[in-house]
Amino acid sequence: MSKRNYFKGLCVAIAMVFAGFGSQAQELEFSGYFNGFLPVAEFNNAVDLMPYGQFTPINRTNIANGASAGIGASLRVGMWLDVGANHWLLPYVEGSFLWNSTKAKYRDIYDNNPLNDSLQALPKVPNYFNIPLQVGLKYRYDLTDIIRPFAEASLGYDVMIIAGNGYKGVPHNGSENFMHYSYKINGALSWTFGAGTYLGENVTVGLYYIDLGKHRIEYTSRSYSGNEASYSVEQRHLGELALRIGFHF
Repeated sequence: MSKRNYFKGLCVAIAMVFAGFGSQAQELEFSGYFNGFLPVAEFNNAVDLMPYGQFTPINRTNIANGASAGIGASLRVGMWLDVGANHWLLPYVEGSFLWNSTKAKYRDIYDNNPLNDSLQALPKVPNYFNIPLQVGLKYRYDLTDIIRPFAEASLGYDVMIIAGNGYKGVPHNGSENFMHYSYKINGALSWTFGAGTYLGENVTVGLYYIDLGKHRIEYTSRSYSGNEASYSVEQRHLGELALRIGFHF
């Protein structure tokens, strides 16, 4: 399925969720989340450090394999449905912004590399940004007025943005010297599963797995000559374990 069809399908799913349940809705819930992430799968399968005294930008052998713990925020709107005594369902739509930096050991290689002086420039370290848009369903059981456990699952589409890395446009021996990778924005089918509890009416704490999908990472590499460039495609299956604190209104 093409990226355009993914987006069309997601829009149709959102419309069906809210149109189908709108007449039964008890109340809207607007939610905001703070997220702490631990990257897993190929997102966190780090390779060996680059040799000291040399510099190779994060490239086709290690791109997206060295992400460190990240942070993010999410916004959600859903409609509560009363499905029995103390049992509730919440169809919802959610958008998130996730940020992962590069692992500290990679950042040290960039920051402390001897080539920094000879090239008279500091390199740029890549950062990873993901923007998943998902529709889902939450089930909640009101055990007491304070403890209200829940479980939820959602499906959607994730857009990934990778900041460029390496040296770019550095004067060297009278000419421009390139050691740089730049990346295209790409997307993939994503899904999330999580469970936790409400603490009263307005706060939740939960543990989640966010599968960001199998991304085709497309990039252009340039080295030592501004006229030389090569185009490459790598695939990575990326995911995050998340602790999420939510506020609901």
